[in-house]
Amino acid sequence: MKLNYKYYITCLFVLGMALLNSCKDENELSSTFSVDKEEIAIGENGGVETIQVNGDVKWQTSVNATWVRVLPSNGVGSTLCEVKVDSSVVADFRNAEIHFMAEGNATKIVKVVQSGYKKGIFIENADQEIIIENTAEFGKRYYNLQMTANTDFTVTVTSESNWLQYKDEVPDYDYGDRPRTFNQRFEWETNVQEEERTATVTVTPVDGEPIVLNFRQKSAPKITDNRAGDSLAILAIYETMNGMLGWDSSENMMYWDGVELWKATDEEVHAKPELLGRVKTVRFRLFDTYESIPYQVKYLKTAKSIYFSGNTNTFLKSITLGNEICELAQYENLKELTISAYGLNTLPADFAKLGQSLEILDLSSNNFEYNKLDVITKDNFPKLKRLRLNKINRFDTTKDLQKVSVDTIGFRWSTGYPVDRETPEGVNINNGTFFKNLLKWDTLEELSLSINLLDGELPTDEDLLALGLPKYTEADITSAEYYKNDSITLDHARKYLIKEGSPAPKVWPKMKALSFNLCFLTGKLPKWILYHPYLSFWNPFTMIFTQETGAIDSFGNKAGFTNEPTNLSNYSNTTYTEGSYYDVYPNRVPSYNADKN
Repeated sequence: MKLNYKYYITCLFVLGMALLNSCKDENELSSTFSVDKEEIAIGENGGVETIQVNGDVKWQTSVNATWVRVLPSNGVGSTLCEVKVDSSVVADFRNAEIHFMAEGNATKIVKVVQSGYKKGIFIENADQEIIIENTAEFGKRYYNLQMTANTDFTVTVTSESNWLQYKDEVPDYDYGDRPRTFNQRFEWETNVQEEERTATVTVTPVDGEPIVLNFRQKSAPKITDNRAGDSLAILAIYETMNGMLGWDSSENMMYWDGVELWKATDEEVHAKPELLGRVKTVRFRLFDTYESIPYQVKYLKTAKSIYFSGNTNTFLKSITLGNEICELAQYENLKELTISAYGLNTLPADFAKLGQSLEILDLSSNNFEYNKLDVITKDNFPKLKRLRLNKINRFDTTKDLQKVSVDTIGFRWSTGYPVDRETPEGVNINNGTFFKNLLKWDTLEELSLSINLLDGELPTDEDLLALGLPKYTEADITSAEYYKNDSITLDHARKYLIKEGSPAPKVWPKMKALSFNLCFLTGKLPKWILYHPYLSFWNPFTMIFTQETGAIDSFGNKAGFTNEPTNLSNYSNTTYTEGSYYDVYPNRVPSYNADKN
């Protein structure tokens, strides 16, 4: 067979050219795929870097750490990639690798190196003095110190009278060594002095040098002893208590609602000319406070009457009255004080000082606790004529005293009669002491004890004489001018008041207004109530005889009296031989209707 050399040579040429082109494509591919970085160094806070990918092939990436991401992570041809690095969570350096892989090419590796956080604390403007106001609304007396830290620390506060207090705790560093920015709370007290005061806060990290911060609190505004000072004190008091009404400071104080000034015609001004134009009466109504009366009350030196009434959510609050108001005792001008519906549960140690001038005291609708009113006695308040203690317990919705304890309902007390009964186990109750002291208070002209957790029986005439109360005498019959002025002739009441063998006790002889309705009293109405000279003044069928409907006292007795008369001219349901009230006091019979009470 004859070989065709020409054909054979042609085939070899074509095959060689194909092999040559194949090698050329492979060499060209390998040389065109590349990245423009071999290493990325980035700080502890992380960030974004770029990598330029060059080539005409498909490629993809792989990262060996979750804190590094590449976008896009794959593609075809040349692309600019973003490398996103999270902030660090460790104090040391950390490393990662990004692998760029392309078809037919060797893997390109880019190393990522991130520095770690140093342990420490940063406080901006730590070298500057921190200024604190002298007062603010309740709940807003604090300073938030902003810090950035990644290490534990301690806080030490040095301040006069402990006016600045650290009220926070070191946070959890739930992101490892990554610093956190947070607030640390420091609470401060009102500055009542006319001088600035300072404090030092030292923040000491576990590792590192302490940081010292200086605080300075502004002084209290100077309240002068004049009319301008009075107005400033009133405005400051009401603002601090979050008052809901308020006064216009640009308006003359004489036109402020609830404020009365001393006038030249007032009798007291004749004896004390310096009172003229100063505050005589001020009424603070409708406010929202969790604190005692603001300290500025001590500057109301000339006030004769001061009223605080209407704190929000009173029954939820437990406020201890401060001593500031007691400082008014030294001026002997304060005659009437009302602190009602305020949320008080304790009186201050110096409260008795006010008794040297007070004639009217109203502490109704507060949340007093066991034995917290023992300071209110005749000896401590010898000039007091009117005492109002209505609803001095926290709650008034209780119907069964057997089912509750004093800790949940507040001031719980008994008349102390019958004397031989024992207090139920587990019940904390004022067992007669406070009530018996009230019975001995013979100078009172008004006593209000309505809507109280008061149970027991009223003492009999014999009980009161045994308690030490005096009995009516012939001298009382002939010399009691205060009865004669009220159309009461004691001479007609001899058959009860100085009855031979059973004289009447002289209890509350000047009491023209008395109430203890809607309490938990039981038993019989005693003679000293049914024949009291001022019984017809008391509206007794409403304010005395009516007890809490359907209520049960601490001993399981149903509240209410067993011998309540139908009217003052008919005591037929009693066993008393003296007759009715009008039989004993005929001058008190209404001229238009003998049966009308």
